[in-house]
Amino acid sequence: MTIFRSIIAAGLMAAISSGAGAQDRPIALVEHVDVPGAAVQPFDYVYAGDKIDLRPGGELRLAYFDKCIVETFSGGVIKLKDDAVKITKGGSSIKQPRACQTAALLVTADAREAGVSVKRVTPFSGEDWKEISVAVMTPRFIWPRDKKTDGAASVSIYLLEAEPAQLVWQGDADGNYLMYPEDAPGLIPGLPYRVIVSFDPKRQTSAVFSIDPQLELPDGLLTTAVPLGL
Repeated sequence: MTIFRSIIAAGLMAAISSGAGAQDRPIALVEHVDVPGAAVQPFDYVYAGDKIDLRPGGELRLAYFDKCIVETFSGGVIKLKDDAVKITKGGSSIKQPRACQTAALLVTADAREAGVSVKRVTPFSGEDWKEISVAVMTPRFIWPRDKKTDGAASVSIYLLEAEPAQLVWQGDADGNYLMYPEDAPGLIPGLPYRVIVSFDPKRQTSAVFSIDPQLELPDGLLTTAVPLGL
């Protein structure tokens, strides 16, 4: 068994405001933000305890990981909680359902202290085999913004069906997301792959994914993406 098949990577923590930093798991992904000097950017993760100021008339759209809802906020100040969002200072929001696959989220105590938890297991654990399916052949990979590198990282894709795991493609990213290039080796539908995002030799996060062209999900940020650090 290779190291790549035995990595379980939990989430990387990304503080957004002074209240952030002790969260256990990301709650949602920022799909859109329109406010000068916003504390968040598109593709950022947000966490319980984050406080985001949209005054005087900004807009923010969040896609929740663990429920099939997109919520659009207008103005005011929002504070995220585990089970609700508090809106003050004249803000408002509209919730809309979205077709999605929900994902179980896990971040360990080690991740809060070191940025990532890498655990090696023998034999190959079922927990390590949880995978995300997307319908597109060129998925976008998204990960928590790293405070030291602002997300800059090396991205590697391995075919897990091979023994040992076979490197399919490797490249660099300057932010906290990357779309699989159209000129890269084609991904084979139905086979499991692991994407590993490495910030340095000791800090990385990963996810298992597969391509399923038969998925009946509309085009959307989360339905065409593989989120890491969940």
